Amino acid sequence: MSTILVIDDNATERDVVQRALQKAGYTVLGAADGTTGIKMARENSPGLIICDIDMPGLSGFETLKMLKEDPQTQSIPFVFLTGSVDAMAGKLGRELGAEEYIEKPFSFSKLLAVVGSSLRR
Repeated sequence: MSTILVIDDNATERDVVQRALQKAGYTVLGAADGTTGIKMARENSPGLIICDIDMPGLSGFETLKMLKEDPQTQSIPFVFLTGSVDAMAGKLGRELGAEEYIEKPFSFSKLLAVVGSSLRR
């Protein structure tokens, strides 16, 4: 199974997502901020990155932009998982190169469906 990197500043939410993905058989890495997430993506070349938008330091948008500008990480599929319900946030995320945009709260079946389809692309 693929390795998935989860970037979220909220430790509880990051842990919930990590556990759900591990239960589904994925290897999961976690990062508490965008800077650490970028470093981990470069070091581990995950098959997918799931990232929150609203984080201190680098936002999810900034994190995505930096990953897409780096030849080493630009082809890694990227999914936003966020509590932001702003429709413009989803549009901007897709314009920057995100595969999907999942709003919190989310169902695990939705999360796993998006993960599966993003990994197949």
